[in-house]
Amino acid sequence: MIENLFPTPIYYSLLSNVEEVQEELTNCINLLEFSMNDQWGKTHYLSDPTFKTNLIQKYNLNVFRKTLDAHLTNYCNEMGLSCKPYQISSSWISLFKKDNYGHIHNHGGVDMSGVYYFKTNEDDGKIFFLCPTPSMESSFLYQDLAIRWEHKPMVGKLLLFPGWLSHGIQTNKTDNDRISLSFNINFLR
Repeated sequence: MIENLFPTPIYYSLLSNVEEVQEELTNCINLLEFSMNDQWGKTHYLSDPTFKTNLIQKYNLNVFRKTLDAHLTNYCNEMGLSCKPYQISSSWISLFKKDNYGHIHNHGGVDMSGVYYFKTNEDDGKIFFLCPTPSMESSFLYQDLAIRWEHKPMVGKLLLFPGWLSHGIQTNKTDNDRISLSFNINFLR
C-alpha cells in the first residue's frame, strides 16, 4: 500500500457562465491602466503593481464573485473541508505581452490564491507550479516525482491553489496578449 502524503490540491474548472463573466471583466478592463512592477524587473504589466487593491470589490465584479463562491465551495468540499467565510484580500489583472513572463513566486501568508483566464490563445504562457517538497530533487530515486506541473491557460478557466505554492508563468512567445484576473483569499478565523 502507498500513501501519498502531503498532497497539494489544485482546483480547476471551466466556468459555465463564461459569457457573463467575460462581459463584466471587459467593462472593468476598459477602465484600467497597466504598468510594470519595477521590483520584478519589468516582466509583465499589472493593473496594480502594489498588489494592495481588491479589484473585484472596487469594480463590483459581482458575477465573478458569486461564481468564485460556488467554485470555492466545490474546492473545499472535494478536500473534505468546511468552506469558512472568507475575504478577498487582493485582486488584480495581469497583462502578458510578447516576451513577458512571471517570475517564480508565491503569495506569502494568504490561505488560497487563484487565477481566471480572460484572454489567451492557449500558447501564450502556461502557469507552472513547483514541487512543494524541493528535497525530493536531491534524491536519485524520487527526483522524477519532483517535476513541475504545468497548466495550459484557456479562456474561462479558473484555478485555485494554496497561496504558499511556488509558481511562475512561462514566457509569452506569441504576438497575442494574455490577460488574467488573479486574487488572494484569506479565510476568517
